[in-house]
Order: sequence, then structure tokens, then C-alpha cells
Amino acid sequence: MRVRDKDRVPLSAASAFFFETGGASFLVTNWHVVSGRHFLNGEPLACPFVEPIRLTAKLSSYEVGDRARGRFGVAPHDVPLYDGEKPVWFEHPELGSSCDVVAIPMGKPASCPDWMHKAANRIDEPNIPVKPGCTVFVIGFPQALSVGFGLPLWKSGYIASEPHYDVELGGQLSDFGGQVDGSQVPAFFIDSQTRAGMSGAPVFARHFQPWDMKDPYGGFDMKAPGFWKRDDVVLMGSGTQFVGCYSGRAGSKESEAALGLCWRTDVIEAICQERKPGRNPHFQHS
Repeated sequence: MRVRDKDRVPLSAASAFFFETGGASFLVTNWHVVSGRHFLNGEPLACPFVEPIRLTAKLSSYEVGDRARGRFGVAPHDVPLYDGEKPVWFEHPELGSSCDVVAIPMGKPASCPDWMHKAANRIDEPNIPVKPGCTVFVIGFPQALSVGFGLPLWKSGYIASEPHYDVELGGQLSDFGGQVDGSQVPAFFIDSQTRAGMSGAPVFARHFQPWDMKDPYGGFDMKAPGFWKRDDVVLMGSGTQFVGCYSGRAGSKESEAALGLCWRTDVIEAICQERKPGRNPHFQHS
């Protein structure tokens, strides 16, 4: 996906994915992608600052080149970011622009095949235990790279914090544990060598050990009566679960922790369910 200004000049590259809920479809990416500003302080991310006006979403299509010869690839689709001066995206109902995730009402174009670009929350498998140390894949376009006709890359990593606890950014070390005086956000850290262009990418966790699909965080006794008749326990194989939206590193220098943020799925669900209109970031921070 390309971010462009009013003259359609490319400003940056980013990632995005489809999300479905309540019978509606949304294109999900980061707030900093559509605004060009940092989500916590509103400061411009580039100097000189140029206001993003539209996205160019590159989606799989049968309408590339000469269809009679079976041409298939990706086609650009213009996604305006404003209706007049009003943003077209939805923001978090409580956090607003302090949450680095937005959702734009958008369905797949008719030229896109059914088997491509499925909603991220519709392609995962039964619940798996999502814990620190769990393998994750950030599926996006680092440095705008792709393979084949435009397929994304899978950057691997690990969940680096308790995924069910919020993280605090910019705080100070507390004498009583944790941090204080920072910004608490509903996200968790992942340890991965991600790069520019992956902002807005979906994150999937993968589990390789045996687990109980009905109670992923509970144990099970293989000697219990009737255990081998159960159909809700996975003993071999792996499971994959959509766990959130990637939004860049918490630290930019190699000497810092440089952990990536993953905003949880409940954040995306709240944005798409509540549909709170976004505020114009350039009036808000002028």
C-alpha cells in the first residue's frame, strides 16, 4: 500500500488488511499511516511534512493487462482519506488518535478473487494459547518488498510481554514495579526484526505444542477416562490465530529495546463496532 499526497506523489509504503464484523468489511492500518504523525504526541514523522491525502491499495485482481491471456496480478485501488475535510476512517471510541489503529469502511473490489485477501479474523483456527515466547508472524511489506505477483513477506518473531496486559510507553520506572507516568495502551510487545513498510500489518501467533481447543490455557490428562475419544485436543500439528495489528517499534535506536507494538484484536473490534469518526489530525495538532 502506498501513501500519497494531493498530487499523488508517493510519501511512504505501509501494510494493511481486511477485517470483518457485524456484516461489514473494513481496511485496517495504523493511525500514523493515514495522518503522517506520531500517535502519542501528534508530531510529524517526516520533515518537511506533507499531508497524506489518499492511499493506493494494491489488491489481487483478474483485471491486470490482457485478461484474455490469463493475466493475473495486483491492481492499484485509490482510497481517499478525506470527504472534504472530514477523515473517512474510524478511530478507537475511547482512545481516539492515541490508539495507532484505524479502520476504513471498504470491501474487496469485484475484480479480486474470493480466495485472496480474506479478512484476517476469518482465516485463523480454533483458539490456541497465546503466551510470552509464542511464535508470531508479521505479514507485510518491509521496505515495500514483495514476491511473485505482489505477495507479502512473513517476518517472524516472538511475543515479548504478557499479551493480556497493557503496556506503558514513555513512563518512568516505579519503585513498586512496572512503570508510571507514561501512556498506557492496549497492546503487547513483540520481538522481531521488522522494518519500515510493515506498519499496519496483521500479526498471527502460531502454536506447535499439544493444546485443548476448548480450554487453551488449561492442561489435560492423557490418562483420564475417555481422553482418547475427545475431538477437542490437538496432539500433533500446529494452530494459527490472528492476534492484532502491528504498528512499529517502541524504540528507534539499536541501543534501545526496539520492541514492536501489536495492538490486540479487541481494539480492532471496538473500532469497527463503534465506528467513531476520526478527527482531522491536522486541525487537531495545528
